[in-house]
Amino acid sequence: MASSFDISIDLSDVLKISAVARAGVFDNLSAAVERVTMAGAERWREAVLRAPLWEGERRAYAATISYSFDGQFAGIISSDYKYVEDIEHGRPPRDLKRMLDTSMKVRTSKAGRRYLIIPIRHNTPGHSAHASAMPAGVHAEARTLSPSKITGHGRRVSGTGALDIRTKQQYLVRARKYQWGGRLPAGLAPKMKASHKSDPFAGMVRFDTGTKGAKSSTYMTFRVMAEGQPGWIVAAKPGLNLVKGVVDVLKVDAEKIFGAAVQQDLSGS
Repeated sequence: MASSFDISIDLSDVLKISAVARAGVFDNLSAAVERVTMAGAERWREAVLRAPLWEGERRAYAATISYSFDGQFAGIISSDYKYVEDIEHGRPPRDLKRMLDTSMKVRTSKAGRRYLIIPIRHNTPGHSAHASAMPAGVHAEARTLSPSKITGHGRRVSGTGALDIRTKQQYLVRARKYQWGGRLPAGLAPKMKASHKSDPFAGMVRFDTGTKGAKSSTYMTFRVMAEGQPGWIVAAKPGLNLVKGVVDVLKVDAEKIFGAAVQQDLSGS
């Protein structure tokens, strides 16, 4: 959903602007509207880039901020970033276990409980575009792990019990086969919450993802999300109200700038 704001001042007590603007009398005001609009867009971008968001989200949000003009005396600054409403006005709590109702990759335990195995990728120090990076000490240990490998791909029956509409047989989902290497022990980092069973890096594995002449690794943990578990709840986040902060400052500046521009136009300077 797009978010936009505009700034206006009431000039009705000064003159009938619509009647004289067509004659080109208010060139200074028109130029002032252009300057304030461009400055407002830049203020908004700066506010986003300073916001407590992940680097990737900050950059993606800032890149969508743009401005346009509706005639000589109206500027519009807007963003169509897909998460702009959540960032500005807040995010309600989310139960990630709702994925168990929609994912075809659900598995079913012997006790009949649905579950998913969730792969979680961990960033190395210096790389935090989409999530925080692992501590340097954890990375140092993880680099020494013998690598795990994907040895093949196959298919397994979906735990949903769904039937394939084409074959009328049980629906099959893609599955990977692994050869596991070393795993990090628990205790190299603190738990994220006291209620957690272990720290976020316990059991982490390393995959070689490098090419000739360029070594690189990907680090993953795999966690089980099962129905009936108390966790997997993303806490609510309050809105940052970045737009409101920009508007409050910009309105004060705009009134002064527009007022000065009108006076210049009326005096013929």
